[in-house]
Amino acid sequence: MTGRGSPWRGLAGGVLLLFVLAAGCAAPPGPAGPPPAPIANETADVLYFWGVGCHACHAVTPFVEELARAHPRVRFEAVETYGNQTNTSRFYAVNRALNATPQGLPEVVADGRAFFGEAAIRSGLPGAVRAIEARR
Repeated sequence: MTGRGSPWRGLAGGVLLLFVLAAGCAAPPGPAGPPPAPIANETADVLYFWGVGCHACHAVTPFVEELARAHPRVRFEAVETYGNQTNTSRFYAVNRALNATPQGLPEVVADGRAFFGEAAIRSGLPGAVRAIEARR
């Protein structure tokens, strides 16, 4: 093509504009559904599964502890799994109850969801804690 440019350039811009307009018209989220069913034999609202010697666990522990201090009406429990077979069995039982595949430590379970790894915990746990607190 000489001197004109690609005929796809205008089409791509139009498709992009259409996508942006459509995304801006999305319906707002509906009201929150019912609270998740409790996990049998668990009394804590937030379970923090961690292990001694787990570097990722030690990196996220202060964050989880700060959330616990900031939300005293929400029951947090730290569960060390590396040195305790009972807690390791509990880790797997909780994940089975959630129909979640364990992906290692650290893991936090809150509001019927499992958050695996530091990034997921930092991004997802605050909202889950606020949802729990809002139901109190």
